[in-house]
Amino acid sequence: MKDRIYQIILFYLLFGVNAISFGGDQGSPLLDKSINLVALAGIPVIILLYFKYPISYKIIFWPILLGVFSLILESLYRYNLFIYSPFVIKRFFYCGLTLIAYYVASKAKPFTLHQAVRGIFLFYIINQLVLGKIFEYSFTSESRTTSAPEAFYLIIPLTFYLSLYITRHKVVDLLVALFTFVLIVLILHRSVISTSVFSVAIVLLLSSFGKIANSQIKVGRTFSVFFVLVILIVPFLGALPSNRTQAFIENIEGIISPTEDETGSWRVEQFQYYMGKFDERPFFGWRFEGYDRGEVMVHEDFPDKGTFIHSQYVDQLYNYGLFGLGINLFIIVSTLFAIYQRNKQLSVEQTTLFSFIISGLMFAISYQLPIHFWTFTGVGMCYALHQSPVRFSRIFPSKRKQRPLTPLDSSMPNLRPAYD
Repeated sequence: MKDRIYQIILFYLLFGVNAISFGGDQGSPLLDKSINLVALAGIPVIILLYFKYPISYKIIFWPILLGVFSLILESLYRYNLFIYSPFVIKRFFYCGLTLIAYYVASKAKPFTLHQAVRGIFLFYIINQLVLGKIFEYSFTSESRTTSAPEAFYLIIPLTFYLSLYITRHKVVDLLVALFTFVLIVLILHRSVISTSVFSVAIVLLLSSFGKIANSQIKVGRTFSVFFVLVILIVPFLGALPSNRTQAFIENIEGIISPTEDETGSWRVEQFQYYMGKFDERPFFGWRFEGYDRGEVMVHEDFPDKGTFIHSQYVDQLYNYGLFGLGINLFIIVSTLFAIYQRNKQLSVEQTTLFSFIISGLMFAISYQLPIHFWTFTGVGMCYALHQSPVRFSRIFPSKRKQRPLTPLDSSMPNLRPAYD
């Protein structure tokens, strides 16, 4: 019964904080309440779980807690209110959900990353096909039916099936990975497209270093699959309307020349503006005063834009200073370090989470990191510390003699490999 409760909580942490679970409706009042609940309720929970964290999370726990209580005290001092703006406090605390997700994932057994991957595909099927949103899409940025945070989810199945392909060499895994990449491209969020290319490069780089268990890139087989697909797809591409194809290509070209692209150049201008304000308060940012200012940068060509800072780096530096950004980066880097350093070779799940977490560093250039990024980061730390390498040998037999099961292994949570 306890395992089932933890599974429900983990599902909520991974999916209940994004529009993907609410029919893709970014303005859903239920979504807003869900985010408020998980963020504000997480503050006392993070204290109760302190002794359950790994050492790096215990270290960062104190700056997070100090930051939260400092914001509350500032609210009392300046505005005579216990919480003047929950918005300012909860956004600072989002990264703290990583610590909670780590503990919940370690208790939600049996849990496999494959379950999360299937959940992502299921939500896309419901949102785009069952609800019919895909039929409103005309291959332009104005008609997109999926937000960037939702599209960012797709990095997980993309790298998951790519990792599966280079470890068990089944063509079906490569096809699913390619399908996911094509879906990312068609969704037309250029930041997610560039991030997905970066995550794929990370997986291939890890494989070339021999860091992924039993991985080998079958170059001949891979190019054969690509060749057959090109032959099959080219005739269909020629049948597409030329005007829509041209508009689609022009949108993609914005990745290469962001300063010439209208939304890309606006992001550059936003960076320059807010970094000018950062110089005035570099260490702890503008906090509630920044919130009181409202929109301080209005672009005449984009009256509806700029209601929030797009870049995670700019947002943290402007609102919370080097202190806030430092907390974010510490959590990300320490999790990546734990996955990479504590495991001689990475499993498919560890590879997927490593590439997803590190890809967030690129995604954060253009967008604020969504809450589900932080919760999946906590799952990454759980897989870094608790997935027993003994179980891998049952899937991929090796000629090398395996070490006997130790008491430490038997005490680890039952995190089964995704392909069991």
